Amino acid sequence: MRVLHIHERAGFYGGVEQILHDMAAALTARGWPQALFHADSAPRPDYLSVFADSSSSESLIARFRPDVLLIHKLEDASRVAALSQQRPTACMIHDHDLVCLRRHKYFPIDTQICDLPAGVACYRHLCFIQRAAASSVFPLALRSVGERKRAIRAHADVRLFIVGSRWMQRELVMNGIPEARVHVLPPVPNSLADFRPQTPSDRREVLFAGQVIRGKGVDLLLRALTQVQGDWHATVVGTGNHLEACKALAVELDIAHRVTFTGWIPHAELDAYYARAAVSVVPSRWPEPFGMVGIEAMARGRPVVGFAAGGIPDWLEHNVTGLIAPEADTQALGANIDRLLRDPVLAQQLGARAAQRVQERYQPGMFLDGMTQLLERIA
Repeated sequence: MRVLHIHERAGFYGGVEQILHDMAAALTARGWPQALFHADSAPRPDYLSVFADSSSSESLIARFRPDVLLIHKLEDASRVAALSQQRPTACMIHDHDLVCLRRHKYFPIDTQICDLPAGVACYRHLCFIQRAAASSVFPLALRSVGERKRAIRAHADVRLFIVGSRWMQRELVMNGIPEARVHVLPPVPNSLADFRPQTPSDRREVLFAGQVIRGKGVDLLLRALTQVQGDWHATVVGTGNHLEACKALAVELDIAHRVTFTGWIPHAELDAYYARAAVSVVPSRWPEPFGMVGIEAMARGRPVVGFAAGGIPDWLEHNVTGLIAPEADTQALGANIDRLLRDPVLAQQLGARAAQRVQERYQPGMFLDGMTQLLERIA
């Protein structure tokens, strides 16, 4: 089976690129030649090394002769239509871009998660108002629901949509994509196989690891921490455009002396932070398409506390792999953190079950087996 991946970028920029690279390397090892059709003006040679061929020219299609196209991110919907009419095509939907004007799937004013299809609600909640590109003369730009509708219609000949969670499956179905064409397959990077359960921590330490952007909800975590009793400490590992606002909020809430913001930390050094943590928190404001950071914590034997946002309930089972709170309910989130810090035996039990759940359901080989079966089905 010859697979041509289609993605805008060709480098290790984020989670989507890592999943694509891992998948291509593993499929190559199984004897399936892989190629990458990209639009990156400065592709990384180390990234391209796993592909038998790569190019930003469509001549690659005729040269490589793929059995199946696997689209990851392609901004131009008309090209999706043209490509999917040429060859058997699948799409991995990594985020909300296809169906959401704002791409975040939560409302800009009240920040509630949107569980509605693209339509009149996009105008009612002002989701059509966007920040303009840096090169624009005007600070704001307007987007239309019609644009999203046209993009969805451009996927009419895509044979299969691959999503990471049941929430994402419902999102596509309510926007008109037939349920029979949407398959849930959690994306698991190869690196997850390297994580091992760590010795339970005896510290009252809370850990957040991830991007510090509004959608990841670090501000919600800080407000939740004001509900936690006794002596505790929290570490926020990561950086992003919401970092300074969160530091200021910690001062405002009078908890800055209990919260350490580390900034960016290399992935290889995260084990030391998980070793100190009694609990890992995923306080996402946006509906996570899957939420891999929670799986990474569970693989290390740490119970997770999080909101029931997007795909998180697929892996965060209340009183089994951690504790879950209603969407954006900071009081409930704080109570759950407090409960685990006060009951280290419970935290240890949930952490052990979390690690077991990862072994049973979220392994790179399982993801790869599922992907090969899906690609063979449509080719």
